[in-house]
Amino acid sequence: MRKITFIFLAAVLIVSCQSEKTKKETAIKSELQKIIQELGVPGINMSISMPDDEIWTISEGYADKEKQILMKPEDVMFSGSTGKTFCAALILQLQDEGKLNVDDSLSKYFGNEDWFNKIPNARKLTLRMLLNHTTGLERYEFDDSVAIMLNKNPDKVWTGVDRLSLIFGKPALHEPGKGWAYSDTNYIILGMLIEKLTSNEYYAELEKRFFQPLKLENTFPANNREITRLIPGYTAFSKEFAVPEKVLLDNGKFAFNPQMEFTGGGIACTASDLAKWGKLYYSGKVFSQDSYKLMITPADQKTDLQDNAKYGMACFVWDEDGRISFGHTGFFPGYVTIVEYIPGYNICIAMQWNTDKKNPEKSLHRYLDKIKEIIKEQ
Repeated sequence: MRKITFIFLAAVLIVSCQSEKTKKETAIKSELQKIIQELGVPGINMSISMPDDEIWTISEGYADKEKQILMKPEDVMFSGSTGKTFCAALILQLQDEGKLNVDDSLSKYFGNEDWFNKIPNARKLTLRMLLNHTTGLERYEFDDSVAIMLNKNPDKVWTGVDRLSLIFGKPALHEPGKGWAYSDTNYIILGMLIEKLTSNEYYAELEKRFFQPLKLENTFPANNREITRLIPGYTAFSKEFAVPEKVLLDNGKFAFNPQMEFTGGGIACTASDLAKWGKLYYSGKVFSQDSYKLMITPADQKTDLQDNAKYGMACFVWDEDGRISFGHTGFFPGYVTIVEYIPGYNICIAMQWNTDKKNPEKSLHRYLDKIKEIIKEQ
């Protein structure tokens, strides 16, 4: 009799949990619908890695609004600057392996390169400054000539020096270590360093160290114009990037070679893979605890990030009345992304939109507030 009672109670508990999950997924879908209505977002994919590592994925809206193709969990989008987490993780692994120290001078590795002294304050820069954006280096992708080059030669394969040449001769935004200014240029140099120290191509190292062992089977290098299962994105910056509003062309190619982004982002993925990776990275599972402390420790300098966020190493640090969370946002023409890990609950949320249209007065972080309330009730 006791065995029958136990089986009955277990069955009731399973049904209750399934019912609770369904209820919460419905509530999350409702919130995503509100975002779509508020901003006119074509579609949203959201994935949540729960405390037991089960991943919930909720899809709303359209992957292709002209063809009325609905968003699906397996749809892939560019993840923008959230890809910096892979670059930083690799640098921190190299530190764990004794191949570098984040406080090394950049000149130790590149001091004899022809391009090195053409960047401002080159011999005052350290790897730590690159990682936490305190170098003062200008953003190479903001040069006016970039859009012209993308339009004229959309298949151009960019070298590291091609990218850096766009800041040659430009003054620093501030003295090294004396201010904070977000710049993809910092991570481009880190990518060049990775290839120098490993004698390997960057994405081959990611495949070996992260994609294969961690089973990130829906995470891809954004290094060519045809990406597996990439869905259309819709940009509000057609003029600035010299691209059509719908950035995925009818031939299935992206409007220009995303390889230009490299280690400033350089990843396309599903929301579920991003939630899985975000938890691994922001909970310190892919490097030593010493490196983890380095990663989550913000720079002393005040940032201009929304919500008074501070910045560690590929790590936004949000502190809201003592409730700490870590993550990153991402932008690429036609797409925006956010990943946020809440250590107090051991959950990680990844949200992807197939548009770069945003509310300038409301951060992506704020759009997760209600979602977090719903999940925390679990």
